Order: sequence, then structure tokens, then C-alpha cells
Amino acid sequence: MLKTTIKTLFLVLVMSIVMVDSWAVNLEEAPDDDVDDVDNAASGVSIGDIRVVNFTDTDGAPELDGVLDDEFWASAQLLSIDKELYPIRFAEAIVDTDVLAALSSTHLYLGITAYDPQPEMLRSSVRSRDGVKDGDYVSIVIDPTGNLRRKLEFRVNPHGSVSDVLQNTVSDRYIYDWDTQWRGAAKITSQGYVVEMEIPLNSIKQPVVREGQAPGWAVIFKRSYPRAVDRTFGAVYIFKKESGSAVTQTKRVELIPYYIFHPDEERDKDEPFSQVKDHGNHDVGADIKLVVDSSTTVSATILPNYTDVEADIARDSINNAFTPFKPEKRKFFQEGRDLYSTTMPVVYTRNIVQPEVGLSFSHVGRRISAGGMLVSDESTELIMPDNLGSEIVNIIDFPGELLAARYATGEKGSSTGLITTIRTGDDYSNFVGGIDGLYNLGLDDKLRYQFMYSRTEYPDDFANDLCDGDDCLLPPPEDCPLGTCDYNAAVLRADPNQVLEGHGLKLAYKHDGPQSLYWLNYYDYGADYRTDFGFDKRTDYRQITAAYGRKWYFETLKRDKGSSRVRGYLVANHIESSEGQHIEDGFEVWGEFRGSFQTVFRAGYRIKDRVVNRIQQNTLELGDNAPLFDESYWQWYFEVSPVNYLTFNLDGRYGDIADSANLLLGEMVELKPKITVALDKFKLRLSRTLRDYDVDGSRLYEEDFLTLQLTYHPKERHYYRLLYLNDRTDRDTARFLAEEPSFETGESIEFTYLFTRESGLSILAGAKAYLENDSDLNGRYTSEREVYLKFVYNYSVDMFGNR
Repeated sequence: MLKTTIKTLFLVLVMSIVMVDSWAVNLEEAPDDDVDDVDNAASGVSIGDIRVVNFTDTDGAPELDGVLDDEFWASAQLLSIDKELYPIRFAEAIVDTDVLAALSSTHLYLGITAYDPQPEMLRSSVRSRDGVKDGDYVSIVIDPTGNLRRKLEFRVNPHGSVSDVLQNTVSDRYIYDWDTQWRGAAKITSQGYVVEMEIPLNSIKQPVVREGQAPGWAVIFKRSYPRAVDRTFGAVYIFKKESGSAVTQTKRVELIPYYIFHPDEERDKDEPFSQVKDHGNHDVGADIKLVVDSSTTVSATILPNYTDVEADIARDSINNAFTPFKPEKRKFFQEGRDLYSTTMPVVYTRNIVQPEVGLSFSHVGRRISAGGMLVSDESTELIMPDNLGSEIVNIIDFPGELLAARYATGEKGSSTGLITTIRTGDDYSNFVGGIDGLYNLGLDDKLRYQFMYSRTEYPDDFANDLCDGDDCLLPPPEDCPLGTCDYNAAVLRADPNQVLEGHGLKLAYKHDGPQSLYWLNYYDYGADYRTDFGFDKRTDYRQITAAYGRKWYFETLKRDKGSSRVRGYLVANHIESSEGQHIEDGFEVWGEFRGSFQTVFRAGYRIKDRVVNRIQQNTLELGDNAPLFDESYWQWYFEVSPVNYLTFNLDGRYGDIADSANLLLGEMVELKPKITVALDKFKLRLSRTLRDYDVDGSRLYEEDFLTLQLTYHPKERHYYRLLYLNDRTDRDTARFLAEEPSFETGESIEFTYLFTRESGLSILAGAKAYLENDSDLNGRYTSEREVYLKFVYNYSVDMFGNR
């Protein structure tokens, strides 16, 4: 009985590991570069007995150099990665992969030998942190509680680059911007490559194990093996310490102070430069973490800073009415963030822009997890949602407090949780609270739900910040057409004269089996529902989405020595306002091919009857005030990698698409070519976005975004990056409703150098300049310039004084 239960749990684990985020996709976007090729790796097929591996404490530690000649490895457990997970479920792996595993009282050590008959075909290069999303790599995925809610993946590629990924089954998300402390090393050999990993148990955050108990982890090893077609191999195990083996619960203090010197200057044309008012030339701060035990941490921060090598370089079209998402890299806000990742995103820490101090607590137990976070912010930033778009509120001198609290319980893949957030300021308050859960209906079926309530009071400052002019606190005029009125929907949603109370509801069922996929989602957001600490971009709407599809596997070319996959599916969508006013009806058909020459091609045809904006901006009414547009267009994503160092992408859209800023239906041609060249320690990425939008046969606007990124890793601890961005927008101002220049360009160039030492010291240095030009300026000039020098030191000591 116990063995049957363990096998069932492991099959669910494998499915949840490889299925997270596979088809709960936003079909407005093309697939990411890092689409996980293992999204079909689990089914009810028996894979034989799951091996239980018993460990005793190992003394000492190996030298992490990608060579397994240390005496330490002689006493390690010998395991193997011997099954194919994709594309053929649980076939025999076509290459050998050996794993040496050892467990001490403080660390998990892994030595993995990935044999390869043609090591010259490895798809690998030196990558930045979290850049291992494709190509060759090996990884371990750990579920330290065995309840399938939270899984941690640690990846290392043949060049020793690392990625850590947090897989949250409750919210159905991969969180790539989660980071924890661990180390990896690798070396390419004539027989393949060797990887070594050193993972502190405190980084895994596991339930406390008392003396005499036998802890157990659910573990899956994976090896990505991309050649002519993608393959992923794997093996599943249970890791246990022998009952009575010593379990060290080390209390540790981690201190990470930083200092930044960063003159940041701006100017208008023909004016002198001056320091940006809300930035200082010198910044100091620190993150502090107390590791109470292996499951509980308390963290504090003082003036956290997220200056990082990887800047936010995503740019958005003027045609997109919704706020784009930004990743979180500040260490304090990453601590315990999986607790707050729910189906509805009610916690989005990038809304915290100038935090002074913060305090957080997180606990992960075998059945119960809990956490809390309190932050004082010098400024206020949040997303003001509407049913047709969203706007950003950003008030520099408006301090406030933010609180989030979370409780979750469950086992065997199901869970129930409570979550609440509170945000306050001068004459401002936003309370959000509710319940969420996940029902595990089987290997291929999941049901998620969340119900939330909010109560909000806004001050005058919010409406003033959202206003396109200076008079939005006065009664709006009777005639307030788009393009000539200071009012907009966001101003009306931030009414300072009302107490806003509303609800949010989401139900999501998803099936993704070996041959079929389908999902059914229902959303119901009240008109006055607000999550000012969250990332809900839309409110005042009801939506139902249904989809059905099939999958087929076949051999395209004999040289591939493996199967390609084809998927086809249909999607139907209906959106209306809370009062039943029509917003969108749509129907889509999609097909996808993955196979020869590392090719991914996904194409779809979309038909929509859609509202995009209001004629009169002094009301939230739709109906006759919001014209419907009949959209029909093709959308596609194409990627091919004919050789292991070159990847080419070309995705885009073509057809009739409505423009929200001008209330017009036009023909859009959008092309996004991208070339990536990865040669050992050097990587080049050149991408461009071209959008041409025509109305009645003539151009309304054109966008041209260019990105050039060069990175170079000459040695393990040195990193150089050169980034050049060039954006240009041309408009027909005679027909464009907003008062914008006929053309505007922006260029930025940035050089960054990063140096890290094993002692914990890292140094970041760089310089950046921004140049702009538009038809009103009649000339190109440097409007911003910045240099920065950042010192960070990671210091850790246990309570007995051992560093």
C-alpha cells in the first residue's frame, strides 16, 4: 500500500514538475525562448518501482571543479538518469547519465557525468545567472515537503552556468527570477561533460526534522539533450536520511550590505545637466536574514537596491493598453515569494519602488506554510485597472505602508490557502483578502480557484496623477471625446469621493494528457475590485475561455533519430462588463510543430469582435459609447537552430487589428526577427521589432525597436556586457488623436562589468547614456547620463561564530 501511494505521488510530482505553466498561456504572446520541452512527460504508465535512497551524513566536501577525482565521491550513492520523458514517455534513454549523490548535515552534493558520443554537438555557452533555459543542461528538482505545492529546480549547463527555478503548482507558474544560494561547476570532456553541485540545505527550505525521524524528499533528475530534435531524460527517486542520523538545525545570520556611487543626471535640450532629484549620488543599505531553522527565516532590509546586470529592457507598443510585467531581482522580496504566488496575482513587489525598511517572515512545513511581509515605501506606485486597459499611478512623495500575509495547507498535490494585503498612506487605504486552492484531480487534471474581497479609499493625489491635464477633480464636461479630454477611465476608477468595495473570482480547470489538452477558465471581477499591491491589470469584467486540442508524434527525418510533435487546438473566448455590456467575443485556431533542426513553429488565426476604448472619456459606460471592431489576423512564432551556436527567430502578426489610442481598425504588419550567436564565452543577440499600422491604405504609425546585446565571460568571475537600444516611432499627426510629435527616437548605450569573488564580494561598474530626438526638438542630444559603482558583500555566520 505504501509503495503504491509513493508511486502515485511520484507520478503526480513528475507531471506537476513538467506541466507547470505549459498551457495556461497568454495567447496574445508568442511562446518564450524557454518553453519547457518536457510538458508531456508524465502519464499513468508504470515506470517500475521508485527507488528509495537512504543517506547517512557524509563528512567533508568536494572541490567544485567539474572533475570527480576527490576521495569524497567514493562514498556517494550511484544513481542514473535512464528514462526518456520527452518526446517518448518512459522509453529508454539513448545516452547514459550517471549521478553521484551525497548528503551531509548541511549540504546536498551531486556529481553528474553526462556521456555524449558527439560532445562537439553540445548546445552550450557561458550564460548569465538564470540564462540556462535551453540547450544542454542537467538539473535536479526537489520537493522538500512532498506535498507537491512547491518545487525547486537547480540547473547547470556544460559551461558551468547556473539557473534556479521555483515551480509553484498552486499558481501554475515557473518563477525564473527567484534566486537562492548554491554553487555549480562543470567541465567538458572527450566523453561529454561533468557537473558538480553544492546545495546548502538552508537554501532548500525544508520542514524541520527532529532527531530519530527519517526525512524524505521527492526528487527528479533531468537532462536536456537537444540535437536534431529535443529530448529530455529523467529519473525519479525518494531521498531519505536513515532514522536516527544526525540532523543539524543551524541558526545562521546572513548580512549583505551594499554601497553604490551613481551620479544620475538629466537635462532638457540646451540646458545643463543636474542630478535627478529622487536619486542620491551615494546609496547604502543592507539585507539581513536570520535562518531560525531549515524551515523558518526572518528577514529585514534597509534601503534595498536592485541595480543589476540584467536591466529591464522590454519595450511596449503604443498599441498595447495594458501594463507590462517586470521581474523581481531584489533579494529581500525574493525570500518566501512562492508563498504569495497565487492564481490571482495579489502580491506584485515591483509596485514597491523606494522602500525604506522591510521585515518578512516565512515558514515552510510539511503540511502548513505561512508568511508575512511589512514594508515602508517612500513613494507610491500601483496599477489602476479598467476593463479596457490599465494605467500606472506613480507619486514620488507619497509614503505608505504595505503588508502581506499568507497561510497555506495541503498535501498530495491539493492545497487551500488564505491571503491578505493591506496598503495605506495619507487618506488612502486598500484592503484585500480571500481564499484560494488547488484540487489535484489526477495526473493530467487540475482545478484551481480563488475568491477575493477588496475595500479601497483613494485620495485626490491619485486622480491628479492619472489625469492628462490639471482639472480632473472638477466635474467632467458633458462633451469629453477621446484625444481632447483630460479625463480617462483610470481617473474615474480612482474616484476620491467613494469607498470602493468589490470581489474577484477565478476558476480554472486544465487537462493536459498524452494525446489531448483542454481547459476552461472563468473570471468575475467586480467594478470596484482593486489589488493595489498586486498585478491585476483588468477589473469590471466577466470572462469565460474554453479550449480543446490534440497531439501527434511522428518521425520527420530519419537523421533526427527521434520524434517530432504536432499540436492543434481551438480556443473560444467571451468577455463582458460586470453589467453585461459586451467587450469581446473571439475564436482562434492554432497549430504547433516542434522537431527537426530544433524548429518551433506555432501559428494561429484569430477572429475577434472587440471593444478597445470609449468615445466619451467622462463615463465608464460601454454600449453605444464603445464601438466594436471586427478583428481578424494571423499570429505566429518561428524558431530554428540549424547548428549548435546559431538560433534564428521570426515571429509576428498580420491582419486587421483595432488601435485603442485612436479608435480605428487598421492593417498591422508586425515582424520580430532575432539572431542569437553563442560561442563559448561570447554571446551576441540582435533583435528588431517592426510594426507598420495602416488605415485606409496609408500609414497611421510605425514603430522600429532595435536591440543589440554583446556579453563576454573571459573568466569564471568576470562578466562584460554592452547593450545598445534604438527606438523610433513615426506618426501621422493629422489623424493621431493624442498630441504627440510626428516622430521621436530614443537611443541608449550601456556598458557593464561585474566581478565576483568566492569570499562573497561582488563589484558592479558601468556607464549609461540616453539620447533622444523628435520633430519638436529639431536635433539629437544626450538627455540622460549615468555612471555607477556598486559594492556588495555576502557575509554569513552561524550562531556559534563560524563563518
